[in-house]
Amino acid sequence: MRKVITPERFEEIKATGQLPSPKGVALAVINLIRREDVTMPEVAKVVQSDPALSGRVLKLANSAHAGMRRPIASISEAVSVLGFPTLRQIALGLSVLSNYRSGQCKNFNYQDFWSGSLATAIATQLLSTNAKTSPEETFICGLLGNIGRLALATLFPEAYSEILEKTANADFATVEKAEYAAFATTQRELTTALLLDWGLPKLFVNAVYFHEVPEEGGFEEGSRDYVLTYALHLATRLARVCLTQAEERRKLLPDLYRMAAKLGIDAEQLASLTDRIVAEWQSWGKILDVPTQALPPFAEIAASLPALPETSGNGNGQGKDAFRILLVDDSPSILQFVSAVLSAAGHIVATAESGKAALESALEFRPQIIITDWVMPEMDGISLCKALRATQAGRRIYLILLTALDDEAHLVEAFEAGVDDYIVKPLNEKVIKARMRAGERVIRLQEEIEREREEIRRYAAELAVTNRRLQEAALTDPLTTLPNRRYGMDRMEQEWAVSLRNKRMLACLMIDIDRFKQINDNHGHDVGDAVLRQSAKILRDSARTQDLVCRLGGEEFLVICPDTSPPAALQCAERIRKTFEAAFFQVENERLRVTVSIGVAGRGKSMTHFDQMFKAADQALYAAKAQGRNRVLFAKQEKAEVFWDSPI
Repeated sequence: MRKVITPERFEEIKATGQLPSPKGVALAVINLIRREDVTMPEVAKVVQSDPALSGRVLKLANSAHAGMRRPIASISEAVSVLGFPTLRQIALGLSVLSNYRSGQCKNFNYQDFWSGSLATAIATQLLSTNAKTSPEETFICGLLGNIGRLALATLFPEAYSEILEKTANADFATVEKAEYAAFATTQRELTTALLLDWGLPKLFVNAVYFHEVPEEGGFEEGSRDYVLTYALHLATRLARVCLTQAEERRKLLPDLYRMAAKLGIDAEQLASLTDRIVAEWQSWGKILDVPTQALPPFAEIAASLPALPETSGNGNGQGKDAFRILLVDDSPSILQFVSAVLSAAGHIVATAESGKAALESALEFRPQIIITDWVMPEMDGISLCKALRATQAGRRIYLILLTALDDEAHLVEAFEAGVDDYIVKPLNEKVIKARMRAGERVIRLQEEIEREREEIRRYAAELAVTNRRLQEAALTDPLTTLPNRRYGMDRMEQEWAVSLRNKRMLACLMIDIDRFKQINDNHGHDVGDAVLRQSAKILRDSARTQDLVCRLGGEEFLVICPDTSPPAALQCAERIRKTFEAAFFQVENERLRVTVSIGVAGRGKSMTHFDQMFKAADQALYAAKAQGRNRVLFAKQEKAEVFWDSPI
């Protein structure tokens, strides 16, 4: 049975404003496409308002239709070629990717997360063709199937980083247990809540929820749920093949073959599929700016492992006061000089010989300070500064310009381009250190502000979790852990409103344990409490997925049945009664037989308030007890004093 966050609980977490979600134009496109009467020109007009989205849409349309006589140049034509489902897929993926490429969670690898998610999306799409599902929706299912991990990393970066470190080699159950203990929720609960919030069908949401432990889903072999869940399970493992280094890939093969067999895929088919997945992963990676790597053919991976290329670092230095500094200059002598000065001060230094190389290095090295020459080949210092300031991460970098041009006009040009400071050539060690100290003060202040913001976000997140726990305690019966009367009445009112608004049926069951006072009198209250707990378990197991079971107090329970006709409610109640009648209650050394009486009522046309249905079920319950107990009676909709008897 799938555990989910209730709408109220999910709204509490959403209130922090930190959950990953599509934003801006992408969100507008997604909402617009949901309309049945939307037209191509309307969608194209919205897409055109976002240059990044427009560029990706055109690039995708042209790459998907390579070989056409002329390239696609207009957004309207691109939207027409791609179709709304694919466009929605790109908008959702691009928006979440663009806004959540990095974060504060130290042990969460954001690049690997998105690269693996992309590989999973492509693999899920190719593996689930037998599930008769929309390829675009299966792609989104794979791309966002672990978005709850990103949500936890965003909401609780420090705490989640500790969990990632402690559970690095733990199994899924251990990780989930640690998540729930820390946050009162888990990554897969958050994932399913987000996907439902974004409008994905329940078929995909269920597959996402069970894909790490597909056997818990209990799906019939060959069914759409089974195929999609195991396809997603296998896809996540194939994504690991894409991400891991050569010496680790062989270890993954035995499990891959076993998982593929569950979908009827043999070794040759798996090899062909994997090669196709890798090719599309690399192609999509270029379109979405997600890092990928080159892989040999799957058959070659299975036969022998290629050697890893040797790598080496290009910086040193350590300590809490160390900064990551990128030096950019086309003069080797200047690079050596400045690097020696900064390394001696304990900083971590990397170098680049051009502005273009510096941009590439900045993505991996993530410098806090860049010291760059003005005049360089390919891209000069001013162009480098403008390119950096155009990015979110680049705006935070403290940039110092090395220049021999210290006249007023050139300095104004430099500062207008976004330079923070400058050093005039020829270079002097004392001046370099002095300018660095000024930059360090600015960076420390920025970090302090960011820590304060993060502290506020953390407090807000912790407060939301605390409020959720307090609310859960206030709405939960401590003995049976079922929702209590207060929660039951609130939900009854909500379901009543939904029933009226959508013109759907609604029913409720009032359940009372027969002769419960005798159990307490003859065996003691400890035994009575044990009977109540076992009764709660029977009700949980017997109720349907959409039903809500709660304890009203004493030995009385309530079951709310949305979208349920009178015959269906009566059938449900009779099933519960028979389950109690057949069960043995093992309490200490005694086996007790317990029966229940049940009153059933449905929403009648003349009823104006949910309390009338509740009272009708209550009257039917008392009538059932008066007629001998261990029976089900249904209150007629128009006259609550007349009852339908259920055969025993």
